[in-house]
Amino acid sequence: MPRNRLIQRQVLLSLAALSVCLSGWVTAGVLTGSGSTVLMFVAVAPMVAGLVVPLLVWFAGEDRLDRRPVWYAGIGVVTLLFAVAAGMGTPATYLDVAGRRVPVVVTAGDDAARDGYQLVVAETAAGGEDLGELLVFADHDLRAGDRLVAVIDPLGWFPPDAGQPSPVLLRWTYGLAAAAAVLLAALTGLRVRRDLNRYDFTGSRRPPQRLRRARQ
Repeated sequence: MPRNRLIQRQVLLSLAALSVCLSGWVTAGVLTGSGSTVLMFVAVAPMVAGLVVPLLVWFAGEDRLDRRPVWYAGIGVVTLLFAVAAGMGTPATYLDVAGRRVPVVVTAGDDAARDGYQLVVAETAAGGEDLGELLVFADHDLRAGDRLVAVIDPLGWFPPDAGQPSPVLLRWTYGLAAAAAVLLAALTGLRVRRDLNRYDFTGSRRPPQRLRRARQ
């Protein structure tokens, strides 16, 4: 197997594992973000698939001797980091990109904000359409009559959002995704180096133990 193919093989395996992980957890984020109790239970299936299948993909074609705990731990951490980031960020990212922003008026609210969040009841400023409860991240107490901008899903899948994601949530989402990407790149580089070193010395990416046994 030429050196370039060894590199391409590992890069494609890593990208495939990443795609499966994100597909499962984005789907789970869409289902849980709908607010439906039934769909929250349905979301368990893509959650499990998003954790297990990436490991199977990443180890496809690997010799049993190369399936060491350290590799499982590394790709497991990558999967968990991407899972948490995708699960937390999918609804907010979708609404930020595709949501329709409309002015709303607060009709009722909590007495005080807690940890920056306040639960308020709002309606559209133009037509008076009741939007129900909104969890708002605000630096001051909101009262009836205060005006906000809400983000509404044009498809009606996600409930209305205040359009003010917590800075802490955003930092964690982007931070976890960045950490997972860096770790996945490092793991990919390590496995590529391992395979290239073996190929240079033995002409194969198989473990040296297998080659010795085959020659005996």
